[in-house]
Amino acid sequence: MKVDQKDRFDSLSELFDEAIIIVDEAGVVTRSNAKAFDLLGTQITYNPLDNFLRHPDFLTALDAASSMGKKTDLNYTRMGHVRRDFKIRIAPYEVDEIILIIFDTTLENSVERIQSEFVANVSHELRSPLTALAGFIETLQTSAKDDTEARTRFLEIMQNEADRMQRLIDGLLSLSRVEAEEHRPPRNQVDLMQLVETVVAAQQHRAGANNMEIVVRNEWPPQDELPLVRGAEDELSEVFHNLLENAIKYGRDGSQIDVRVTTGRGINQQFRPDLVRVQVINIGETIPEEHLARLTERFYRVDKGRARSMGGSGLGLAIVKHIVNRHRGRLRITSSAGETCFSVTLQGIKKD
Repeated sequence: MKVDQKDRFDSLSELFDEAIIIVDEAGVVTRSNAKAFDLLGTQITYNPLDNFLRHPDFLTALDAASSMGKKTDLNYTRMGHVRRDFKIRIAPYEVDEIILIIFDTTLENSVERIQSEFVANVSHELRSPLTALAGFIETLQTSAKDDTEARTRFLEIMQNEADRMQRLIDGLLSLSRVEAEEHRPPRNQVDLMQLVETVVAAQQHRAGANNMEIVVRNEWPPQDELPLVRGAEDELSEVFHNLLENAIKYGRDGSQIDVRVTTGRGINQQFRPDLVRVQVINIGETIPEEHLARLTERFYRVDKGRARSMGGSGLGLAIVKHIVNRHRGRLRITSSAGETCFSVTLQGIKKD
């Protein structure tokens, strides 16, 4: 590469905060900036770019830039741990060279999708409590306006419905916030054992009301070293609050909830010292296998009547799933013989 060409490319890279790639007429990568390496890997250099960037119109766009000097924009989606959306701009550059600038449009597209889903979900889920409230208000204004006993009973039900709407809106706002940031993995260090113990302490009173006890088991080797993970402390706290609240709601009165911190397993089910796993295990009704894969869908409930009577919004596990995804972790749910286990596996880091 000539010095002046390298200088021009370096100057161009400084002007954009996006991935920039130069290819020759055959589509072989000749130059790339750090953003491109982060997105596609350092192995793209001196290799055909279409081996790493799959798009049905990619080669056609390269040919249009090379033979006709035409600029083309392509929409491109990468389906990894989380979905990411991009716009690829392809245009002529130097003689016999083509430039690609890859704009990350994930946040922009996510916000539009989340706003649309938020309105649809609110409209659907608020219809029932609003209808109930309207009915009770009408009754209190007419046939029951002088009935003290009915007024007291109806006002209590109306308060419950209003509380349910508030929980629903809070849950949707929390879910929307997490989804919008899902493509950006957090960078802070979190002492996972300390966080788990803090959450458990906060939930012990709730468990005690059902004659239940939460027991924390630190099985992280070695015992004198606390596991650290890369994450957002507030979000991970929300994960374990949700899982423990779920375990208390659906666990058997008088039973024990186990929270185990152990070494995690990889995809091949082999233990890996760089993974940290937290399991929340409760004893109650077995969840049928056909429901397990859908538990993290928003508003999905195995027993709708029971979930609503216990104050469930159907959003807690959806929030857990998206937070775990943002942390590039894994959530696994199993249930058999009355024992249900929610397992969260996160990437561990070494202490400084």
